[in-house]
Amino acid sequence: MNEARAMATLALFAVGILGGVVVHAVLDRGPAENPYPALPKVDEPRAAHDVVAAVGSDDAQALSRMLDSTMLTDLDTALQPIVDVRTTKFVGAVESEGRLLSAYVVTGKTTEGIDFVVGFVLRVSNDQVVGVN
Repeated sequence: MNEARAMATLALFAVGILGGVVVHAVLDRGPAENPYPALPKVDEPRAAHDVVAAVGSDDAQALSRMLDSTMLTDLDTALQPIVDVRTTKFVGAVESEGRLLSAYVVTGKTTEGIDFVVGFVLRVSNDQVVGVN
C-alpha cells in the first residue's frame, strides 16, 4: 500500500507540474508591446567624437574652440563629480528629424580619489555639438 501511495503522490505532482506548464503557456502573453517607436540608430557623429576625445585627453583649448561657454558649463555639470577622466566610451547614437543624440559613459576619479562613472548625451545638429545633457 505504501508503494501505491508514493506512486500516486508522484503522479499527482507530475500532473500538477504539467498542468501548470500548460496553463502558463496558454495564458502568458509575454511583455506588452512598446508604445513608443524606436529611433533609428546611427554611427557616432564626428563632432561629438571630437568633443569626447578632447575630454578624454584633457584638452581644454580644443574644447574651448568647439563649445561655447554655456555648453562648457553644461559639460562640466554633466561630468560632476569627476575631475580626472580616465576613460570615455561611446554607447550609441540615434537620429530624429536631422537631430542626433550621441550617448557616452565616462569613468574617472573624484577630488577624493574615488572611482566614479557618469553618463551624458551630446546633441548634434548640422555637424556641430549644440547641447549637452
